[in-house]
Amino acid sequence: MKTELLGQEKNVVKIKVEFEAAEFSKGLTEALREISRGTNIPGFRKGHAPRRVIEMRIGRQALYNEALEKILPGALQQVVEDYALDTIADPAIKIDEVREGEPVTCELTLEVMPETELPVLEDIEVERLNAAVTDEMVDSLARSIRKQHSRLEAADRPAGDEDVVAVSFTTRILDDASSQGEPQKSDIDLSDENIRSEVRSALNGKAAGDTAETEFEVEADYRDSTVAGKRVHYTMSVETVKERILPDLNLDFFKKLFGEDTEIATEEAFRKRLGDDLLARMKSENEAHASTRAVEEVSKRSILDVPESMVERQTEFLKKEDEEEAKRRFGMEMREVLRLEGEDEAAYENLIRSKALGMVRRTLVLDAIGKKYDVEVSKADFESEVDRRSTLYGIDRNRLLGLLYKDRKLMTQVLDDLRYSKITALLMTLVKVRDVDELSQTETASSESPKEN
Repeated sequence: MKTELLGQEKNVVKIKVEFEAAEFSKGLTEALREISRGTNIPGFRKGHAPRRVIEMRIGRQALYNEALEKILPGALQQVVEDYALDTIADPAIKIDEVREGEPVTCELTLEVMPETELPVLEDIEVERLNAAVTDEMVDSLARSIRKQHSRLEAADRPAGDEDVVAVSFTTRILDDASSQGEPQKSDIDLSDENIRSEVRSALNGKAAGDTAETEFEVEADYRDSTVAGKRVHYTMSVETVKERILPDLNLDFFKKLFGEDTEIATEEAFRKRLGDDLLARMKSENEAHASTRAVEEVSKRSILDVPESMVERQTEFLKKEDEEEAKRRFGMEMREVLRLEGEDEAAYENLIRSKALGMVRRTLVLDAIGKKYDVEVSKADFESEVDRRSTLYGIDRNRLLGLLYKDRKLMTQVLDDLRYSKITALLMTLVKVRDVDELSQTETASSESPKEN
């Protein structure tokens, strides 16, 4: 096999590959053998059909294509190694006319990683919020945990903010007399922050046997398209008021939460455990936010040409995700959701493309950092990540490993996540990090709406 570099424009490389006649002949022999063994041809045992019969069956050009498929993968690997190419997509292949007994030439068009000029990382400074846990935060978390393990008892009194009210209700769309729905039953937790304030206000102070009414505008993107974007009227009949009984903070409760061998035996120890957990979580979140700002700043200062093909692929991926989410949440196509929300499709396309451009740019910058500092995922890194995911998802470790080895796409995703996490962690050791009690205005703006470059 002979190769020749035909040229390079930005991140696109063109290489001519010439196979000797004997190389193509070998691929042709392998293709014939495989087709013969895998095809039922009347009058011949599998693997024994002559070439002329196979050619009549599938065509000469199809046979040539099969032969090329046998020799191209090895040739491509050799080209990548010989020219030290870091490819980012499968190559486009243009094949000249094939004449048996003569060399076969083809032209490979390969997309490679673009050159990225990184800024001086040590000159970049990002802010990281200090983590601080207050008594109010611990109180809120303790109450939330107790609420999750509470029980409900019927209360012979009007409903209060912390009660659960069992109601029978009907819904009617205003200005549509025929829209009166059938009565439905529901338990409404008045302490749930997701409950509409109009519903909470109407039921608060009502006792069993009382009727409450309220009306409000439903959001345009509400999952039930029959009421989305309309004003509805609710009539609710209170059946029972239920009081929430929180568990006592005693040893039995702590064992239920943390296991029989827990060392937590007092309310003070329980609150300290919650405070420690909150602090660890806040530190992790603050580190993640600072890392995001660091990556964004490095990306903004880096010099590179982002390949349009990568942006297009990422754009299509994001649009596909949105389509699936629209069907899952609203049972409609994305364009219908956009129309319902009064959004312009062209504006949506521009937004998605801008988002894709930023994502690709940041990925290329992280790859450049990883390459510069030789960041690799070790076996220990992988095993540690498997252990973490096994615990997080409650999956047996060996079963998870089996799933990863069977699903190449999933394995690649896990390894990529690991590598980018390591690169980002390294980046945070290279840039200047300033711990602050409050983010500056510039950092806040960058955090809330990062620029897409």
